Amino acid sequence: MTPGFFNHLMLICQFEIKRLFSTRKGLLYLITFAIVWYFILIYPIRFASDFLSQRQNTSHGMSFFEFIGFDSLLNWEIPEFSVYWHFSLVIFPMLSIMSCSDQTCSDRERGTLRFLTLRVSRDSLFFGRFAGMMVIHTLLIFTTLFTTLAFAIYREANLVPAAFNSAMAIIVNLILVLLPFTAMMAALSATVKSPRQATVWAILIWSFLAGIISLLSSYLPALDSLIILIPGYQMSELSQLAEWQTLQLAHIPILQTIVLLVIGRWIMLRQSL
Repeated sequence: MTPGFFNHLMLICQFEIKRLFSTRKGLLYLITFAIVWYFILIYPIRFASDFLSQRQNTSHGMSFFEFIGFDSLLNWEIPEFSVYWHFSLVIFPMLSIMSCSDQTCSDRERGTLRFLTLRVSRDSLFFGRFAGMMVIHTLLIFTTLFTTLAFAIYREANLVPAAFNSAMAIIVNLILVLLPFTAMMAALSATVKSPRQATVWAILIWSFLAGIISLLSSYLPALDSLIILIPGYQMSELSQLAEWQTLQLAHIPILQTIVLLVIGRWIMLRQSL
C-alpha cells in the first residue's frame, strides 16, 4: 500500500459523502430516510419505551415480557435504547443492502469505471467506495441515536450518564454489524451488472443460504461451519445481549468483513471494465 493509495481512498470516500448531500438522488434518499425514521421514532420507539418503563419495575411486567418472548427488552437500562437496538438490527442491515448495491456496477456498465481506473487504482476505488458507505451509515446511526437519546433524556433527565454509555455501546456494535453487509454489497457490486441484481443476490444470500447450509450440514456436518460467513447470522443471539456484552460476538462480523473484502477485491482486480 503506497501513500498514494490512501490519498486516493480518502478522496473517493469524501466524494461519496459529498454526493449524498449534493445530488438529487442522495437528497431524496436522506429525505425518505428521515420521514421513515420519524414515524419509527414517534410510534414504535416512543410507545414501546413508555410501555416498558411502566412495566420493567414490576414482577408482573417482567413475567409478561418473558411470556411473549421479549424478555431481552428488559436487559437494557434505558427502554428507548432497548427498542432502538432491536429495530436497528433489522433496519440498518436492510438499509445497507439497498443503499450499497451500486458501489461499482453502474460505473462499469456506463464505462466510467474504466475512466476512473486511469487515475486511481482498482484497490483505491473498491476500498474507497466501501469506506464512504460506512461513513454514511455511521452518520445515520449517530443521527438516529441522537434523536432517541433526546427522547430518553426528555423523559428522565438523570439518565444522562447511563444514556451516553448505552449510546456508545450501540454505535460501536451497529458499525460492526454493518461492516460485513457493506462488504458483501461491495463484492456483489463488483460481480453483477446492475444494483438491482446486487440487491436480489444479497437478499437471497441473507434469506436462503443459511437454510441451505443447515440442510446440507445434516448430511455433511463439516459444512455447518460455513454459516459463519453469512452476514447477520449472529443477529438472533446478538439481540439477546445488551450494552457492552454485545462485543462478545464482535469477532464474527470482523471475520466476515475480512473474508468478503478479500473476495470482493479479488473479483474487482479480475473483472473486465
